[in-house]
Amino acid sequence: MMAPLTDVGMITMAFGSDRFFEQANTLARSLRRYMPNHKITLVTDRPDANPLFDYTIQMNPIGIPGTFLKTDLYEYSPFAETFFIDSDCVVLRNFSSELAEIRKFDFSPVVSRYLGRGDTDLWLRDVGEAIEILGGTQFPKFNGGVYFYRKGEFAERVFARAKSIKHRSQELGIIDFDRSGPGEETVIGLALSELHVSTLYDDGGRLMRTPLNSSGPISFDVLSGICSFVKEGTLVEPAICHFCGEWVNHPSYLIAQQELQTGRPVSAGWAYATRLAYNGRQVAAKLGGRMRRLRQAFN
Repeated sequence: MMAPLTDVGMITMAFGSDRFFEQANTLARSLRRYMPNHKITLVTDRPDANPLFDYTIQMNPIGIPGTFLKTDLYEYSPFAETFFIDSDCVVLRNFSSELAEIRKFDFSPVVSRYLGRGDTDLWLRDVGEAIEILGGTQFPKFNGGVYFYRKGEFAERVFARAKSIKHRSQELGIIDFDRSGPGEETVIGLALSELHVSTLYDDGGRLMRTPLNSSGPISFDVLSGICSFVKEGTLVEPAICHFCGEWVNHPSYLIAQQELQTGRPVSAGWAYATRLAYNGRQVAAKLGGRMRRLRQAFN
């Protein structure tokens, strides 16, 4: 019998720069607002506890940080059933119905596409060759913004296989994602292929999406619980929006950060100045300090 839904714990990771901790705090505030019955754990390289989280777990000493550190999640989680969310995500509504669906799997990201021989992937030199070397089936292509896993033999095997695949990067033609090497999405996807997993959770655009490669405007209001945008030609309305990469500098995310912190809508002037700064400066990496000054000016 499956455990009660409220027994699923939430977990995220934040390490290194202060901005990642600000993002984790934003995620925690959105979870408290829309999923208040679930415990939240922060995995971090900092010793101080964070009152927004129920548990703080210290990371093992890390060398070069990167997304590959997510392959340690199985060992870090204190929960029998875990829902991982990247720290640069924002929750916009209760997603209990979607969580009930993904719990039908012992391990799953959100997957709507599978690759095979003849397909191309940004992080694999040759998809078909990698699958053939592993003796695997189709390669699931997904964004690693969320993962569900249940403690047990299968999930443990997935994480273990992912770690071992990293050491075969040259043989398998894996292209480095960041300074630490392969992205966790690639090695976990290959592990699932090697384990002949052919069916994973497809959320129909309802649980998690990133606006990366979206077109047109984003309808986004964290206090009202609204999120929709056109993703690769399809309208999606995810409960969790993953602002990956430079998208954390988008006005929608910056305004959501402010509103979740204060619990009230931002002023029209702050919102206007935020959008003006974003539109006037396309170099996203330089926006962080400018946004902080704007917050101070309009608080």
